[in-house]
Amino acid sequence: SCFDSRAASIAAAASSPAGMYAALIHAVAVLPQSRPAVKQIAAPVGRRELVSGAAAAAALLLEKPASAAAPQFFETEGGVKYFDLEVGKCGTFNVACVPQAGDLIKLKYKAYLPSGQMFDSSEGPGRKPIAAKFKKQPILNPGVEEALATMKEGGKRVIQVPPAMAYGDKGIKIETKDGGSEYLVPPNAKLQYELELLSVAAPPP
Repeated sequence: SCFDSRAASIAAAASSPAGMYAALIHAVAVLPQSRPAVKQIAAPVGRRELVSGAAAAAALLLEKPASAAAPQFFETEGGVKYFDLEVGKCGTFNVACVPQAGDLIKLKYKAYLPSGQMFDSSEGPGRKPIAAKFKKQPILNPGVEEALATMKEGGKRVIQVPPAMAYGDKGIKIETKDGGSEYLVPPNAKLQYELELLSVAAPPP
């Protein structure tokens, strides 16, 4: 799938040694496609609790390219598949490290169609990271919000969102310059996102 291909390409870009690339290709090849990966339920956690499941299993490809293992894949309760490129860190005094409802978050992202074509991004001329109240204001789509629920500040994650958690059988249609229309996102499309959670802050008292 495009998600698996993106996993391979990102890992290859992050690490030049052939051994790392081969290990990642093997991990993708043996990953069962007909059943969910290990479940990591996106349930709320306490302010001072660490999301240990995602943190312990994530592969720090960018920080330790020579010795890190291939990324491990997980799946949320809603069917969003993901792996971590970099796990964020909770500072001693940062009790808002993992997003809770009402927290102020800042998010960088890139969005891709199943073909691998990027259709949206927070980067580029006139664009900027999303700033919103978590679970109080819409953040792209339900699948992205579910993936964010177990991320830590500073984390980087690659996710695949099923149609039911994205734009469903309607897709996104836009008008063309000639007065016609075309799909920016086709109906029933599985979408891929690269997410970077820049900051998480508790709302003012």
